[in-house]
Amino acid sequence: MNKVLEYIVLSVLVFIASSCNIDEVMKTPKIIVEQNTKYRAWVANEVLISPVYENCDDASFYWNIGDEVVCTEKEYTFIPHSAGETEICLTVINSYGHDTATFRVVGVEHFTIYDYTPAPGQFIGDCKSAGFDGTERTMADATAYAQRRIFNGQFVSLGAFGGYIVLGLDHSIANDEGNDLAIMGNSFSGSSEPGVVWVMQDDNHNSLPDDTWYELCGSESGMDETIQNYEVTYYRPTEAASAVTWHDNMGNSGEVDYIYVHNQDFYYPLWIEAESYTLQGTRLKSKSYDQSGNGSIWVNPAYDWGYADNASDDSLGGENFFDIDNAMDAEGNTIALPYIDFVKVQCALQQQCGSIGELSTDICGIREL
Repeated sequence: MNKVLEYIVLSVLVFIASSCNIDEVMKTPKIIVEQNTKYRAWVANEVLISPVYENCDDASFYWNIGDEVVCTEKEYTFIPHSAGETEICLTVINSYGHDTATFRVVGVEHFTIYDYTPAPGQFIGDCKSAGFDGTERTMADATAYAQRRIFNGQFVSLGAFGGYIVLGLDHSIANDEGNDLAIMGNSFSGSSEPGVVWVMQDDNHNSLPDDTWYELCGSESGMDETIQNYEVTYYRPTEAASAVTWHDNMGNSGEVDYIYVHNQDFYYPLWIEAESYTLQGTRLKSKSYDQSGNGSIWVNPAYDWGYADNASDDSLGGENFFDIDNAMDAEGNTIALPYIDFVKVQCALQQQCGSIGELSTDICGIREL
């Protein structure tokens, strides 16, 4: 609240202290605020904040952003001009008293999800924990579901190794000095589920992610234990409530365990019609370990830098930051990209964590820096 409003409020309070009675207290203005006062909107789109009031017929209204009074009407139309959260304070004053309320508007950059192909996992098709309604049977259904969740600030799970999501903003992201891109996840200390990040330029100018993907270098790039072109094939279970079997291109096999906390019939994506499908990408060596000794408490340490959903020292508030200058080609050579149009995030680990289930990268959004 700015100094002018503080003076007005203090003056009203002095008046009340000297002359109010029960009737006057009952005439004090009141802002009826719903439990959720956080709004979400696309950047550059209007958000109408229209509270319900009591005893406000002769009141004055002051909408503040910081110390600036931005509106003196009953309703306020706010336009977020960039991604992120803005706090808006409303003060209502009449001759009997005042009331205040705080509203928050989260600006979300315009983005499109072009492909959502997760690996099998406990949050895939889980109507209880991940918001599925059980009707997603096509890629269009799946991408609409993922876009809805990210817009609402919820995570989208990529499942086990190789699961990925492809996103693009409504404009190119320029390769400027320093970091250019932020990717939001839900990691925290001891719970990192790193995803490798790939970027693409729309070289053929058709507005589709069908050109060349370039991996962004991370701390594990070039390490002996990092496997390039790792492939895993997943097989649809024949019975409900069953683990998902997989085989890789190195002669190994395993399962994505069925965790009864997430008890939907299948962890295999329902919109993939084939009885098996293969995912290829870069696999990191797992750092996860069982702290409990009985499979109930797992620790998933962070990697130094360069991965999404990774609680590294350079992450902030669940965001990881990326520099387009770190793009490299298939041979690991630096590739100069003046801008990018598409981003792919892909789960980089094949790791089961006991009763916790598979390690899975979770994505909550992207934004340009």
